[in-house]
Formats: sequence, C-alpha cells, structure tokens
Amino acid sequence: MNSNSAFADAAGGNDEHPMFSVVIPTYNRVEALKRALRGWEKQVPPEITFEVVVIDDGSEDETAQFLDSYAPSRYSVQRDSQPNSGPAAARNRGLRIAEGTYVLFTGDDIEPAAGLLDRHLQSHRRFGDPRYAVLGRIEWSPDLDLTSTMCHVDGVGAQQFSYHSMKDGSSYDFRHFYTSNVSVSRRLLDKEPSGFSTDFSSAAFEDAEFAYRLRRHGLRIVYQASAGAWHHHPYDVRSFFRRQVSCGEMAAVLIRKWPRTRSLLGADAVGRERRRLRFALPPARRRLASVAKHLDDLELLAMDLASAFENPATPVVDPLLRGMFQYAYLKGLSSATVRPAVAERLHSSLFLGEVGGGVRKLVDRLGETAVDMRSDFLRPLLEPFRVWKILGEYGD
Repeated sequence: MNSNSAFADAAGGNDEHPMFSVVIPTYNRVEALKRALRGWEKQVPPEITFEVVVIDDGSEDETAQFLDSYAPSRYSVQRDSQPNSGPAAARNRGLRIAEGTYVLFTGDDIEPAAGLLDRHLQSHRRFGDPRYAVLGRIEWSPDLDLTSTMCHVDGVGAQQFSYHSMKDGSSYDFRHFYTSNVSVSRRLLDKEPSGFSTDFSSAAFEDAEFAYRLRRHGLRIVYQASAGAWHHHPYDVRSFFRRQVSCGEMAAVLIRKWPRTRSLLGADAVGRERRRLRFALPPARRRLASVAKHLDDLELLAMDLASAFENPATPVVDPLLRGMFQYAYLKGLSSATVRPAVAERLHSSLFLGEVGGGVRKLVDRLGETAVDMRSDFLRPLLEPFRVWKILGEYGD
C-alpha cells in the first residue's frame, strides 16, 4: 500500500493530497459504472477535493474503452486494470494508487447523493480520530421496480444490509463494514498493509474480514444516515438465493481465519443441526435420504412459489424468503465446512426446517388474508409441499 501517514488536520486533506480517494472495483457493468461516475461529478461543495480510483477487474464488456475516453471535470480519475481476480484484489490495487487522506470504498452500482462526501467529511471532523470509520446509507434506486426479494433483503430480512434496524450515530461491529459506502482514514488503513484478503474468491465477507483485523487498531464503525447513495442492482429470489450460497461459502473462509467469529456468522446453527442429526431415528433418516435425492427439484419448487409473489412486492412472502435465504446461506457455509456425505443429509434437514417452515408460515399468512388455497393460482404451487408432508391439505 502507498502510505499517506501524515494524517491531515481537522480540515481534511492538504495541498499535496485530496481529501478523499473513492475506490471503485468494476467488472462487466459499464452502464452502471457510467451512472455511478456521473453521480460523483455532482458532489458539493466544490471545496471538497477528491479523486476516483477505478480498477477494472478484467471486464469483458466496453469498460476499458469507456475508461480510456472518460474525462471528468469535477474530480481527477485514476484508472488501472488487472486480470479478473475479485474485488479484494481490485481494492488492494486501488489502495496502492490512492492518495487521499480518507478512502471511501464504494461499488460500480452505487450512485452517490450530491452531498455524500460532505457528510462523510463532517463526520470525520466531528470525531477527530483516525480510528473512526463512517458508514453511509444505501437505498434502492428510485429508478428500479422493487421486487419482494429486494424489499425483504434490505428490510426485515437484513440479508444484504441491516439499515432497517440501524440507528443514526450508533456504532456497529465489523460485519457492517459495507464497502458500498464506507470511509476510513488512510492512517488506520496503513496499519494493515496487506489490505483485503484475496482468499475470498467472491464478493462477500472480504470487507468484514478486513474490518475484523482493523479492530486490533481501534476501528469503530459509526453510522451516518444522511450520507446517502442509491443501489442499482436488481434481485429476484433466484439471483439472491445464489448470492446467499456464495455468502455462506465466504463466511466459512472468514471463520477458518478467525474461529472466534463462528457464533456471529451462523456456524453454531450448523453445529446444532449436525448434533441433532446424530440422534435421528431410522424413519427420519430414510426421509432425509429421500429428500436429498430430490433436493435440487425441491429448491426450484420453493423458488417458483416465492416468485409467484415477487411482483408487485408484498410482505406476505417474507417468511418464505427468510427461510429460503437462511437455508441458502447455511447450505453454502456447511458445504465448505463438512464432508460431502454429511453435508447431503444436513442440507436436506436444513431445507425441511428453514424452507419448510417458511412455506408453512406463508400459508398461515395467506389464510389470514382469506386467500383460497385451492385456487388455480396456488394449488399447483402448494401441491408438492403437501406431497412431501411439509403441509397438510393446503394448510387447513
């Protein structure tokens, strides 16, 4: 990492260095990147100096050509590229280039509000301590049509961000070091010169692991709700299910590095389920073996059921989405931590508990709204879960 250890005074920045370096890894999302960079052009007030450091992580679209011709007027832009190696490696490359007193990590699908940097700067000035990181807020772009999945994962489900329950000005642990909108002093970052760990092959938990190490140097993450930005990344139940499996796999990487995090990252739930399965009676074992043979099909059936409530967005499907995404996460986590033979039975049990429980709660909610469970709409979606004895006769 390039060292900028002469931490600036309370005004932020100096004649040699910009106040902020905005580090953006990008991969195959040139249109989203264009929108994001236009947002950085609108930052106010003009006294805030900053550079944007864009690292092209081996994109195969028109990203390279766009960056070669891109010439912003509001800020200086630094650009570099690498073979596709993931966001951790891209951010490390960006940090070697960055010269700002503060580094703000964000994404190529994040459009900043005009006052975002000003809000971050005011917070850093108020703290007057390089150990404080400022976490800004992310909301879905108003340009997007929200699905039930999108409302859930940033709302009561909190599988993507936890803003739904966060309080402005409060401190949060390393799991909330969201590199979509978080700023840190360069002085603190330089205390972990290896940067983000490239052991994380996917975009999940590499930021939390870096924050976990920064805790040793006094990192404190404080939420500043007014430092806002918009997220341009639509999800449906299928795409977010895949994302959650990957998150579980990456959580296992973090746990291997730092075993004390296992209870915070859900590994205890996997352990409890494994212990419970040791005492399963023969009928339960036979049922799990049967479920295991059809698990892929059962997952698809659950996705079909959830998808039926995707548009327009409705909270009625929240119990099923919660169960599905928790199952997907635990599936990824257990796949990376237990033997395949054990994982097969474990996944079947987790599916019956998490997804099966979600289906039953969904049916209960639908019953409360006087929905006809035998309608042409719901009958084919619910029938497989009745056959598998997850439901009774359509829940009645």
